[in-house]
Amino acid sequence: MKALWAYEPFHQDEKRIGGMHQLLKQLVATPSNIEVGFIVTRTESSLNLAFDIPHEERFSVYPRKLVKESLKKSKVSIDDKKIHVVDCETFSNTKAVDRLLNLAKSRNSDLIALNTQSRHGFQRLVLGSFAENAIHRSRVNLLLVNPKIDFSKKLKSVFFMTDFSPASKKQIKQVIHICKQLKASLTVFHAAEVIYKWSLDESNPKIHAYRRKVARTQSWIEQECRRASIKCNVIVSSEMRSVTEMALKLAKKTKSDLIVVAAKSGAMTALMGGSITRQVVRESAKPVLVLKK
Repeated sequence: MKALWAYEPFHQDEKRIGGMHQLLKQLVATPSNIEVGFIVTRTESSLNLAFDIPHEERFSVYPRKLVKESLKKSKVSIDDKKIHVVDCETFSNTKAVDRLLNLAKSRNSDLIALNTQSRHGFQRLVLGSFAENAIHRSRVNLLLVNPKIDFSKKLKSVFFMTDFSPASKKQIKQVIHICKQLKASLTVFHAAEVIYKWSLDESNPKIHAYRRKVARTQSWIEQECRRASIKCNVIVSSEMRSVTEMALKLAKKTKSDLIVVAAKSGAMTALMGGSITRQVVRESAKPVLVLKK
């Protein structure tokens, strides 16, 4: 796996930079597969007001120097050839995101890592528009870290939220592969319909068919995990509560170090690819991996 770290040297402290690097090293096959990309727009006042820097260097040579100094200060070693600074003369987050995605494509990246920002301070977690646009526009998997993330030294437990759709089988196999690489256990969480537990119409054959479908999917996941020698726990809940609230509570209870969600198109977009994904990224105390393919 090759990762592109969407980096910017102005709003990250040494702890977050070091934590992200340590996290990426665990997810890629080798540290040499980590590259850094800084999309230099015209929205950063630290560059616009750097009048002591020649204009022809202010958005290219100078930001590259800042990136290298920031990495060095955080004791993160990245080969100079793997640091990409792209001058993107725009104030548009959408155009900046597209430029990042083009860079990821040109570098054959399988994963893009992003630190989300709180524009009104770390106490009020608001997903930055750059990260939000990336979630919607990227075709590459995303690793997102918000300002209050608690980095684990080792990823020992993975928590995966899934809708049990036909497409989820491919996603499950991706997550199992990740767990096998990390030598981590897996908790799979599915928010089922209320009728999974009870119904006012127990004679309805469609209700029983739905329950059997959920049970078959659960059994299949458990079987796939056994084949991969992955310790697995599948949790199916039909509580009438916020899916995000239930998921994050369970992730904390299972001491998960990484949360995985699937963002996709179609009828379930608003559920797993829209509002829930955004809420999980904003509120999670652990890194979030968003599957896009």
